[in-house]
Amino acid sequence: MTKLGNLSPPDFEDLCRDILQAETGQRFSAFGAGADGGVDGRHSKGPQSTIVQCKHYQSSTFSQLKSALNKEVPKIDLLKPSRYIFLTSQSLTPARSDELASVLGDRLKHPEDIWGAEDIEAALKRHPDIEKAHLKLWMTSTAVLEKVLHSGLEAHTAATKAEVLDELRVYVRNPSFDAAFEKLERHRVLVVSGPPGVGKTTLAKMLTYHYLNDDWQFCAIRSLDDGFVKLDEEKRTIFFFDDFLGQIELDRQALVQRDGQLARFVKRVRVSKNSRFILTTRAHIFEEARRLSDHMDEGRFQLSKFLLDVGQYTRSIKARILFNHLAASDLNGDHIEALLQGDWLKKIVDHPNYNPRLIAHIAAECPEDLEPSAYPKFAFKILENPALIWAKAYRSLSMRCQNLLVALYFGNQYRQSIKVLRENFNAIHNKICEHYSQPSKPDDFEEALKSLESGFVAISGNQVRFVNPSVRDFLKEHLSDGGFLGQLPTLCVRAEWAQNLWDHLKHTFQTDPDKLKMLAQAFIQFANKLDQIPNFAKVKSERYNYWYNELDDLSIAERGSLLLDLFEQSGDRSFLDAAISVLKSEVLGIDASRDSRDLPELHWRISCFVDNNVDGKIVLLTSIETALVRAIEAGIPMDELVAVKDDIDEYLEEAIDLGTIEDAINSAIDYEFDEISERISELTSESELNEHMELLEFIAKHTGRSAETAKNVVHEKISEIEVADYDDYQPSSRRRSGHAVAEFSDNDLISLFSTLSK
Repeated sequence: MTKLGNLSPPDFEDLCRDILQAETGQRFSAFGAGADGGVDGRHSKGPQSTIVQCKHYQSSTFSQLKSALNKEVPKIDLLKPSRYIFLTSQSLTPARSDELASVLGDRLKHPEDIWGAEDIEAALKRHPDIEKAHLKLWMTSTAVLEKVLHSGLEAHTAATKAEVLDELRVYVRNPSFDAAFEKLERHRVLVVSGPPGVGKTTLAKMLTYHYLNDDWQFCAIRSLDDGFVKLDEEKRTIFFFDDFLGQIELDRQALVQRDGQLARFVKRVRVSKNSRFILTTRAHIFEEARRLSDHMDEGRFQLSKFLLDVGQYTRSIKARILFNHLAASDLNGDHIEALLQGDWLKKIVDHPNYNPRLIAHIAAECPEDLEPSAYPKFAFKILENPALIWAKAYRSLSMRCQNLLVALYFGNQYRQSIKVLRENFNAIHNKICEHYSQPSKPDDFEEALKSLESGFVAISGNQVRFVNPSVRDFLKEHLSDGGFLGQLPTLCVRAEWAQNLWDHLKHTFQTDPDKLKMLAQAFIQFANKLDQIPNFAKVKSERYNYWYNELDDLSIAERGSLLLDLFEQSGDRSFLDAAISVLKSEVLGIDASRDSRDLPELHWRISCFVDNNVDGKIVLLTSIETALVRAIEAGIPMDELVAVKDDIDEYLEEAIDLGTIEDAINSAIDYEFDEISERISELTSESELNEHMELLEFIAKHTGRSAETAKNVVHEKISEIEVADYDDYQPSSRRRSGHAVAEFSDNDLISLFSTLSK
């Protein structure tokens, strides 16, 4: 099979119009597939008209192709075009081409107006930009697929070669691709935003595939630390960060940790000719992040200017997405024929809940015993109630599998190691099985993980995640039973798990304060252990042979905030005693970035909202001040110094004597200027040094210091560096807006799908 075989009939028509437009210099209007009146493309100028007819008959016999052309003759006579061009994906010998010409007779003005597969592929060689614009052509090549798999994309998406091809077959290129590519090339950074399931990740993947075909390397990251490690001025790299702010709701912990770091990484990418950065996020999460973050939209870093919203599909594109999924499915013609009856197609394509994720389920998950006549109702029911995708499957799971999904849901939504997941699972599984009189075995974790892989979860290396964000969406609404949830606070073993559980309880029982008070009280046993549960883990570097400490659980400030939440809900001052123990703990390590940013606000909350007559309030506030000084002295990242100073001024200026804290922050700022040679000793590229100089200017502007001496030192080091002369990368991308597309009517909808039922 040639590379044309991966195209659907509508894809083939698009390709043919692109080729003819390039060959003739004429602009062709597009029409719906199927019973189109003999027109797949038309060019008109005055009384002269050129009609294009495309037959994607690669898997059919020549006699079937000839018969189809015979049926077109009456339509040609009715249209009376000045020129008629016929294109087919079948291979044509000279003899077969002559046979088709004899069918057309004098309606064929030029013998070369009959195109076979060889003619089309020869045209693609003459116009390589067209092949670039049609991903389904070049992505079928073994060489490019190997690039995808070896680049790390396979590991990140848990995709096999077959799954990559399946995704490509059902993809419908739409205006979002061109807008995304243009924005990415202009800014070198792209934030793809939209509602759940609309194809954000798919669009991002298709963009990365495009760069892979031009010999870029791919780097899918789960943390910005990973990105900084892989940044290389000499290697063309496309970075991809999926759901960077959270999968179903804003991960405020991630936002606090990342917003300053993200600004720095984006700056590095933007000054690098050899880097591109694609991020995806849900629209409502991005908007909430912009409201909360100082960095997201401040003057020096306006992330919104890189934003592209997707999910607004035309009726034609929605129809073709459904068409491609059905064409790639195992459904027989009778099921698809049932969709053509009545107005089922219209109901599905125009449904307000339409989105590609649900369409994929409708096409791929039809029950084997479902009668064809019942298929339209099955499809419509999925759109009416998307939870049906997971509810039935979840209810059929064993308790060990359900418990593993619960353990994963309340864990870190970005990455959860098998080791941590096992720890959380073991903490809850035996107790829950005992409560519901269900058996449990020592190997339940391994067996559950095997059972859930691919269906509910994906495993990549030693990391586990939900196979699809909609699983998390489902669990958020499903986990609402007070009796079940009420057991979990006593079973927590990690601070992060407890925080996520508490957030879920607040969401679920927000209208029942008495229930929430009781549930908050249930955390007291765990709260008393929080000062002894380590927040740092020893991790071995994948790149270098050494161990380093990584924040593996909630920071000190985050633990204090959780305990204050529980105190405010329950009124039990034992939570404040636990917070004091956390702040004074010798087991917990200081996280300079998070703690210096979060502790001032925690101090303000306690000052304002805890009554002065509460025993221990003064001790708690003093402990926060001491911890804040330790955090500042631990070394705040340079790009966060101003933000930390602003937080201190905002939350603490009127509350306490800032003497010791101000001394610490001033000392940290002075170090950046006075020890500039040491600070830039490990910076080796011009872009890194320029970025450092920008930060010096920014700090100087906000603190009244002079940056001139420090800047001169940086300038001297820049002058010593020989900078390679990289040519600007000019990728080939062809805009697909050359055709005028007529409005997609109900008749066009039926015509398109009629080709599937034959």
